[in-house]
Amino acid sequence: AIDVGAGTQDILLYDEDVSLEGSTKMVLPSQTVLVGNRINRARMTGKDVFLRGPTMGGGASTAAVRWHLAAGLRVYATPTAAATINDNLERVAALGVAIQEEGPNNAQVVETGDIDTAALARALQIFDIALPRDMAVAVQDHGYSPDRSNRLVRFEHLAAAIRSGGRLEAFAYREPPPAMTRMLAVRGALAKAGINPLLMDTGPAAIFGAALDLPDDRPALIINFGNGHTVAALLAEDRIAGIFEHHTAELSPEKLREFAEKLCNGTLKSSEVFEDGGHGAYIDSVPGKIGATLVTGPRRQAFISSGALKGAVAASPGGDMMITGCIGLVKAWKRREDLWR
Repeated sequence: AIDVGAGTQDILLYDEDVSLEGSTKMVLPSQTVLVGNRINRARMTGKDVFLRGPTMGGGASTAAVRWHLAAGLRVYATPTAAATINDNLERVAALGVAIQEEGPNNAQVVETGDIDTAALARALQIFDIALPRDMAVAVQDHGYSPDRSNRLVRFEHLAAAIRSGGRLEAFAYREPPPAMTRMLAVRGALAKAGINPLLMDTGPAAIFGAALDLPDDRPALIINFGNGHTVAALLAEDRIAGIFEHHTAELSPEKLREFAEKLCNGTLKSSEVFEDGGHGAYIDSVPGKIGATLVTGPRRQAFISSGALKGAVAASPGGDMMITGCIGLVKAWKRREDLWR
């Protein structure tokens, strides 16, 4: 199970005969960080770059492209790699990126993609571990949106999954929806490597993973503070009843408290979050009095220390906060496997 974030890719090798605490785990730089670093190194040596490969998450890699262009160097990219920067390739070209199938001989080739199966296989091989043929991967997919805000498109898919029941299996795919181009790119890479895939969004994966630490079955507020995004969800009867998503860097403790309280009482409007620079909110139902508040994610400590969430408890399912999303993925695999049978 691999949970792909803005800063790290968190990896759990799951074996039902091994305890979670004793499982093989790795926390590595995410591929967008690695790709960004490779572009930056090329800039430091004055080399043009050619981006080649599937669409992936932006963030560090997209920032590195902009810095490269600002330094007066050339960036070439295949159409799929260019879509990492923006779904509207005319806008990518307007930035100065030359979109073409082949790069010039003097440009340094940088491979794109959220998952590098060959590198993972080599890393595991050092410890005599074979790369599993089954793999569940979570990415934050904004959806194909060349002419609309990708924040809106992304949230429409989350809302649709909640309306369809909001249970774990509603967010997990063997075949992702056509608009989920990032998930589809990962699926293609895994299929090419002969790997049996399951794809999921990072937000729900973390929410359902953290739920392993719930003390009882009462409704709960669960918040994942990622490096890039914060997702808060109401969980009741093993389903997400409401959710909001914002950018972590733009959330003050006061704003978090306000949004969380409105989510819990059912008054939070999607427009409030969107107009504040976040993705949005969707509330299908209000489950009643919240029995527990769990927080997880690499940026959780700052919000716990602020006192913004009274009574909040840090979730560390399996004794390790960094595999929260991976546990959600494993749970999704098991649930989906039962349905596939």
